[in-house]
Amino acid sequence: MATVLNAHFVPLDDYFALDSETAGERWEWRNGDVYCMTGAQPEHNLCCANLIGELRAGLRGSGCRTFPSDQRVKVQAGSPYLYPDVTVACDPRYTTINGLRTLLNPVLIVEILSPSTAQDDKGTKFMQYQTIESLTDYLLVDSSEVAVLHYRKQGEVWTPRLFEQASDSIELSGLGIALPLAEIYLDTGLLPG
Repeated sequence: MATVLNAHFVPLDDYFALDSETAGERWEWRNGDVYCMTGAQPEHNLCCANLIGELRAGLRGSGCRTFPSDQRVKVQAGSPYLYPDVTVACDPRYTTINGLRTLLNPVLIVEILSPSTAQDDKGTKFMQYQTIESLTDYLLVDSSEVAVLHYRKQGEVWTPRLFEQASDSIELSGLGIALPLAEIYLDTGLLPG
C-alpha cells in the first residue's frame, strides 16, 4: 500500500535524507511527491516470495541477480526513484546516493497488484519504467486471482500478453527461463482445487 507523505513538492535532497534515515521503511519519489510503501496482504507477499525463489533458482550461475522490494531503482523519466516488488538485473550497475546503492539497469521488473496500487502500477509507473533502456520485461501479477499480464519489449514496442491458467508458463526469453503460474501462486489459495 502506498501512502503519500504530503501534498507539496519534496526536493530530491530531502527525499534522499528521508530514504536513508528511515530504516525499515521504503519511500518512493515521484516528480516531487513522496510515497511510503508499506503493508501488503498475505497473497501479495506469497506471490512475491514465490517469484523471487523461481527467479533465483532459474538464474543461478547466469550472472543475473534477483532483488526483493527493498532494492531502489532509478527511472529516467521525471527522475523518480522506485521500489518494485521484484527486480532482475544482469551484470548489475548502481549509483550510490547517500550511501544507498540504487540499481540502474534492470531487465525485468515485477509489480504485484493490490487494490490500492493496481492503477498506478498499470499506468504511471509502467510509463516511467519504460524509460529504463535495459528493461525488456514487465510483469503485473494480480494478487486476488490467477492472472499475470506480461509486457515484452520488442524493438521500441511493448507487447502485452495475459496469462490466466494455472497451467500457463511465462517465457522470459531474454533470461532463458520460464515462470509457471502454478509456482507464482503456490500456497496463495488462489489456484483451482
